[in-house]
Amino acid sequence: MSDNIAHDLRSPITRIRGLAEITLTTKTGMEDYRLMAASTIEECDRLLDMITTMLLISRTESGAARLEFNALDVSGLVADACDLFKPAAEDKGVTLICDLPETRILLSGDIRLLQRMVSNLLDNAVKYTPAKGTVRITVQGVPADKKVSIIFEDTGIGIASDEMPRIFDRFYRGDRSRSQIGAGLGLSLARAVARAHGGSISVESQPGRGSRFIVTLPVDPGRDAPPERLPP
Repeated sequence: MSDNIAHDLRSPITRIRGLAEITLTTKTGMEDYRLMAASTIEECDRLLDMITTMLLISRTESGAARLEFNALDVSGLVADACDLFKPAAEDKGVTLICDLPETRILLSGDIRLLQRMVSNLLDNAVKYTPAKGTVRITVQGVPADKKVSIIFEDTGIGIASDEMPRIFDRFYRGDRSRSQIGAGLGLSLARAVARAHGGSISVESQPGRGSRFIVTLPVDPGRDAPPERLPP
C-alpha cells in the first residue's frame, strides 16, 4: 500500500513543481501564466481532496468523526444521486436506471457521509462501464430484519478474483482500473461509512461482465410504524 500512496501523492506534487519551475525559468505571456496557475490550482485541489478523504476515512474508522444522525429517506438519497450522475452517464452513452420502492424507507444516519458513500459507488459504476452499458441502483427494504440494501450493479470491466480481497484497502487500484483517474480511496471510504452506521458492504464481480456492490444498513429502530407511501 505504501507504494500506491507514494505514487498518488508524488504525481500531483511533481506536476505542481514542474509548473512552478516553468513559471520561474520561462518568459511567456500573461495568458500562459494564467493557464499554468489554473493547472497548479487544479493539482492542489486534487491533493487536498485526497488528504481530506484520507483523514475522513481514518476518523470514521476510529470513531473519532462526529456523525450527525438524523432520520432520512433512503429512496430520496438515492434519487438525488441518480439525478446528479445522469448527465455524466448520458454523455458516456451509459444507461442509468434508478429502481426505487413505492414505500418510503427511513433510517437514522449522517446524510453527508451517506451521500458521499452513494456518490462514490455510483461514480465508480459509471466510470468503469463502457458505452452502451447499464448501471442500475436499487433500494430494497427487508422489514423482518429491519435493514435496507442499496445495490449498485453495472455491466463494466469487472474485478479479477485475485484482486477482490484488496479492493477496499486504501489506495489499492486493480490493473484494469488504472485506465481511469482516481486515488483508490472511494471504496475504502464507502466501507468506513457503512460500518460507522452499523452496516456492511459486499461485492460480487466477474471480469468483463460487471460488478455488484451491496450496501446493507439498519433502518431507524425507533420507527416501527408501517412505512409511509411516497407521493405519485
